[in-house]
Amino acid sequence: MSFVIVGLLLILMLLTGCSPVSLPKKPTLNLYQAPVLRIESGTVVDTKDGIYTAQQDEIWHSDYRYRQLELKVIDQ
Repeated sequence: MSFVIVGLLLILMLLTGCSPVSLPKKPTLNLYQAPVLRIESGTVVDTKDGIYTAQQDEIWHSDYRYRQLELKVIDQ
């Protein structure tokens, strides 16, 4: 009887040791994006569409920040 119990315990330990490593439930695709970029006049920016040179001091808002500002204006 004790051999059966020891055998079952060994089998359970082996099965537990073979369990797969748990992966994150949901992959996070959030990349850091600065909410605001302040670009000085004359700054050259290399974009996917080509080179852009700021003609004056500019403030660029991220998509998220732009939506926040838009909702703030709508709610007023």
